[in-house]
Amino acid sequence: MARIMVVGNANVDRIWRLDRPLVPGGRLSCQSIEERYGGGGFHTGLALLDLGHEVVLVTSLSDDDRGRSYLKDLGKRGFNTDFIDVVPGETAPVDILVDPNGERTIIAPAGRRRPGIENLPPIDASLVYLNARVMSPAALRQLEDFDVVVSQYPLSAERRPANVLIASRSDVKGTAQTAWQAASEIAAPRLGTLVLTSGMQPIEIVSQRGSIIIEVPPAPPARDTTGAGDYFAGGYIDAMVRGLDAGAAALAACEIAASYLAAS
Repeated sequence: MARIMVVGNANVDRIWRLDRPLVPGGRLSCQSIEERYGGGGFHTGLALLDLGHEVVLVTSLSDDDRGRSYLKDLGKRGFNTDFIDVVPGETAPVDILVDPNGERTIIAPAGRRRPGIENLPPIDASLVYLNARVMSPAALRQLEDFDVVVSQYPLSAERRPANVLIASRSDVKGTAQTAWQAASEIAAPRLGTLVLTSGMQPIEIVSQRGSIIIEVPPAPPARDTTGAGDYFAGGYIDAMVRGLDAGAAALAACEIAASYLAAS
């Protein structure tokens, strides 16, 4: 077991299950609406808990009935909640449209502003995982205190020093070499591996030495793909902690994501 600091969102997701895929000008019916916990910090943290690790979650929740209930439930699930900020305001659910093929469209609440991560807790952690949209300069400097940092590719070009960046291929333009150059500017000076995923398409693992392609094992269709990328990240981190190389870690992460999708 390792102690892993997970820095990322804990959301309340409102799932709209549609009767057909979204198309311009189409008329759709909603088969059901449900609320559940979500967010990159929650899903990746839950995957790591399931794999036997200690998870210290760094995030914020609203100081209302939903937020306080969420905080209590995180503790019951095994999260270390000592560094979760409870901030004034009401919890605004994230709407997620899910079509019959499991593809989802995420609609963030208009005008929602999440507090940035101002500081990281000064704790002993084997690895820090970042999936936060905004981090203060002070928090970024604190990353130097940790030996291993894994980060999701930031949506903006904000600096994110990390040993490993995980990105959707759609978020990174150009060839593997071009993607590596852009990632190196974001994650300098410690970047060693860029992992490019694309759903069930092959994974490309890029480093300064070049790139390799990892075929994704076939999996049955999923009812809902929400959170699959977060579980992939959790599986990859677990494999890193166990000493697997990048290719083996990617395959192990695919297995974790596939198990999650099969249960969704």
